[in-house]
Amino acid sequence: VEIFDLGAGTGANQRWLAPRLPFRQRWLHLDHNPVITRSLPLPAETVIIDASVETLAQLMQAELVEAHPSTSSRRSRVVTCSALLDVLTTEQVEAVCRAVIDNRVPAFFSLTVTGGLRLSPTDPHDQLLLAAFNDHQRRAGGAGPEATSLTVNLLRAAEFAVTTEKTPWRLTAESGIAFVDQMLEERLAAAVAQDPALAGTAAAWLELRRAQLIAGLLQIELDHCDILALPGGL
Repeated sequence: VEIFDLGAGTGANQRWLAPRLPFRQRWLHLDHNPVITRSLPLPAETVIIDASVETLAQLMQAELVEAHPSTSSRRSRVVTCSALLDVLTTEQVEAVCRAVIDNRVPAFFSLTVTGGLRLSPTDPHDQLLLAAFNDHQRRAGGAGPEATSLTVNLLRAAEFAVTTEKTPWRLTAESGIAFVDQMLEERLAAAVAQDPALAGTAAAWLELRRAQLIAGLLQIELDHCDILALPGGL
């Protein structure tokens, strides 16, 4: 099975998913920044393609197995990605879905941000900052929090069997203080970029949340969704 991994980054999706798939695999990493994809060791047969997601349809029509005689000419293909759809534009999401639909291949899209965030203890500014972050994701035609519904609707309209599963991140100090702190800081930076008037509020909010995190008091639930889409008959 040839697996097209979109926005492959460091190959984390392959390292997680490959051991869970009970068949012979050949991964093709599609990423606009191939330097990132080479930052960690990957299986020898992994193919790195320096291209954007809009080229998926063209690549799926190409005979990419010609240089690999050990691969059977009768092959199956799968499209997958992790933590990607919400940072694409609506046009890019549509292009990915069109490639999946036209080629009638299974797709598994994991960890798409859906726009929900809950923190405990709560703070009056939580939703204000969240709304600014979500609007930042929508800028310049971004799919943002609507990426999941857009993808599901397009695939179901093409008579794919689509299953969704809520996969929220549940984060505390035990998840790694540095990791959680970076996540909060990056989201606030996006919120302030969207609405610079929030800079003072965001700084005070982050200081409070960091203190709660270090004290072991902060709990975060960040909404994500996984999507499995199978063409009719599978």
